[in-house]
Amino acid sequence: MELTEFKSVQRMLGELKLLTRSKNTELTYLKALKSLLKQVNLSNPDILIEKVKNRELNADEIYKQYIVNLASQNLAPKSIAAWAAGVRKFFSANGIDVKVVPMRVYTLHEDILPTKEELRTVLANSTLKARTCILILLSSGLRVGELHQLKLADIDLEEDPPKIRVKAISAKERKGRITFISFQARDVLKEYLERRKLKEKLTPDSPLIATDDGRPMSYQNLQYILNNVLKRVGKKMGKRYTLHPHILRKWFKTQMISAGLPPPIVDKLMGHARYLAKEYELYTEDQLREWYLRGMGALTL
Repeated sequence: MELTEFKSVQRMLGELKLLTRSKNTELTYLKALKSLLKQVNLSNPDILIEKVKNRELNADEIYKQYIVNLASQNLAPKSIAAWAAGVRKFFSANGIDVKVVPMRVYTLHEDILPTKEELRTVLANSTLKARTCILILLSSGLRVGELHQLKLADIDLEEDPPKIRVKAISAKERKGRITFISFQARDVLKEYLERRKLKEKLTPDSPLIATDDGRPMSYQNLQYILNNVLKRVGKKMGKRYTLHPHILRKWFKTQMISAGLPPPIVDKLMGHARYLAKEYELYTEDQLREWYLRGMGALTL
């Protein structure tokens, strides 16, 4: 029986959807729950909840020991915090409050933005599919999960610059938006789509990025493709490489702000939640397009 089929897990996932959490957060919380079940030597999460409510098990003690176990595995503090949040959410969604264990979350590895020359090296060592993904992410500020959800109908390659519509269901904050890609990304994307046309019939509902046989690609597969090419160029620091998929989003923001775009405009393109932004920052599509064109040169390799 799949973990997501248990009622206690469904309650947790239902709350996550109400809280506008991303698919990636769901996967993280499910991984956390699997490791928790392993700790208590149970395979059925519903039974765990029942035992806690019947006072056969103590949720506070289980949670505290869970944190200790994670810390002993030499995991990054942010990973520990994310998995701990997943366990707390599982309990709270099922009517059980646990005492929060104080944790100091700090950064083990400071991200270093790649230079344009390093990114050119990455592209030179990439397949056409990987090159397409990297250029889209670099020039749009999209999250990897948002790229994964895009269909052909969500992008207009004939606009100047090409426009991407991020559906609310795909966005982390569950709020739709538009962003754009550079002409460089457009040209490589067109080449990628033309190659796919030789093997498959493309429709508006076709995934923008697909497996080699045209099927929708899993989020994990897309992450693997990106990590595989980025780590060839990035340096390894401990267990982590200096180049990773999320750094492409950070690169976009840094380049656009350095090019003179106001931070609120950049945040709007990236889908960053900002205080009072929903009520007071109502930029038109033409305004966003004009600002993007001013900064697009900084995004071109």
